[in-house]
Amino acid sequence: MKKLSIVGIYSIIHCIVDMACAILISGILTPILTGTYSLVIAVFLYNLFAFAFQLPFGILADKINKNALVSAIGCLFVIVACCINSFGILACIISGIGNALFHVGGGIDVLNISDKKATLPGIYVATGAIGLYVGSNSTYLGINKFYIIIIVLAISVILLLWLYKQVKEKYNINNEIPEFKDISNRKKIIMYCLLIIICIRGYLGLILNFKWKSNFIIGLIAVSAVVLGKILGGIIGDKFGWKRTSTISLIFSAILFIFSFDNMICGMIAILLFNMTMPITLTALSNMFYKNKGMSFGITTMALFIGAIPVLLGYKEFLFNKVSLFIITIISAIILYYGLNKYETVENENA
Repeated sequence: MKKLSIVGIYSIIHCIVDMACAILISGILTPILTGTYSLVIAVFLYNLFAFAFQLPFGILADKINKNALVSAIGCLFVIVACCINSFGILACIISGIGNALFHVGGGIDVLNISDKKATLPGIYVATGAIGLYVGSNSTYLGINKFYIIIIVLAISVILLLWLYKQVKEKYNINNEIPEFKDISNRKKIIMYCLLIIICIRGYLGLILNFKWKSNFIIGLIAVSAVVLGKILGGIIGDKFGWKRTSTISLIFSAILFIFSFDNMICGMIAILLFNMTMPITLTALSNMFYKNKGMSFGITTMALFIGAIPVLLGYKEFLFNKVSLFIITIISAIILYYGLNKYETVENENA
C-alpha cells in the first residue's frame, strides 16, 4: 500500500504538471505569441526541453539520487515559468525544463519500487495524457488562470518534499554513471528495437486526429482510452507476459485502425490497444540498465521527441490513412516481438 501511495502521489502531480504546462502554452502564451513562427518555435523549444532534455537530466538525477527533490525542483521551475509568462519563449523553455525534471525524478522513484514490473510505471505515465488534454482546452474550460496553477503547483512542491523524506532512505538505489562501452551487442539490439517502437508511438500518437473527435467530451473519452491502455498494458503484461501482451495488442490495434476512420468504437479500442506497449517498453529498458533508471527514462522520452519532430514540423497527415496505420502497427508488432524475445533470453540468462 505504501508503494501504491507513492505512485498515486506522483501520478496526480504528473497530471497537474502536464496540465500546467499545457495551460501555459495554449491558454496564456498562444494569445501573446501572435506571430505564427513565434508560436511554432515556442512549442518546438518546449518539447525539446521537456522531452529530449530528460536524457541528460536523467543521467544527472542518477548521480544525485534525490528523486522526489528533483521532481519538486521541476515544479518550482514551472511556477517560475507561470510567473514570467509574458516573456513568451523564455517561459516555454523554463516550463519545459521543469516538466523534464519532474518526470525524471518521479520516474526513477516509481521504477525503483516497481520490482522490475510494468504495472506501477504504467500507472505513473498514464495520467499525463489527461493533464495535457485538459490543459490544452483550458481556454474553453475557463481555467487558464496562472495564479490557480501556481497555487496547485506550490501544494505539489510541499507534497513532494514530504515524499522525499519518506522514501529517500528506504527505496533509493545507488545508481551509477553508465559505461556505454560495456553494453553488450545483444542489449544494444534490444534497446534499438524498443526505441524504434517508442519513436513510432510518439509519431502516431500525435497524428491520430479522427474526424469523430468532434467535441471536448468525445476527445476526453479518447484520451481516457490512452490512459486506460497504458495502465492495462502494465497490469496485463505482468500477468500474461510482455511479449504476448504487446504482440496481440498491436495486431488487434492494426486491424481496428482500418475501421477507425468510420467507426468511433473501433477507434477508441484501437487507441487503447496501441498504447498498451508503453509501460512495457519503458520497464524493459529500465531493467536492462537497472542502476541507470534516470538515463533509461530519458532515452525513452528522447525517442518520443524524435518521433514527434515530423509533427512539430507540420507533417501531420503523412501517414494518417488506413493502409499506413495498419502496416506501421504490424511492423511495430514484429519489431517489438523480436526485441522482447531477445530481452527474455538475456533476463533468463541473468536469473
